Amino acid sequence: MAGNLKAEIEAANVNFMRCFDGGDFDGLSMLYTEDCKLMPTGSATLIGREGVKAVFSSAYNGGAKKVQLTVAEVGELDANFEMAYERSQYIFFKEDGTEADRGKYVVIWKKVEGKWYLYTDIFNTDLK
Repeated sequence: MAGNLKAEIEAANVNFMRCFDGGDFDGLSMLYTEDCKLMPTGSATLIGREGVKAVFSSAYNGGAKKVQLTVAEVGELDANFEMAYERSQYIFFKEDGTEADRGKYVVIWKKVEGKWYLYTDIFNTDLK
């Protein structure tokens, strides 16, 4: 199942990248559960989709216009195959193609009605 799981998470990440790159923060927030937890660098934990919209639209408006997500590791977290984890890297790019930020993240994914959603998302920069 891990091979299948990785493909499913990578497909979900393609949707994330497409939404971010297009400035669709309503669509991006819908990739998260309603009760999601977002834990960005230098911030308190934000709960719910409004926090997702605020954090990622702020990054976009601050100059990051494209994101690249690269999956490093995925795995199952429960016997019912309804929770999974992802450990990966991100790079945000400016409009001119230069890097705006790079770092790493861990997501706990939750399957709701047969579809994977981001449930807990913690990320932090590699830059000082």
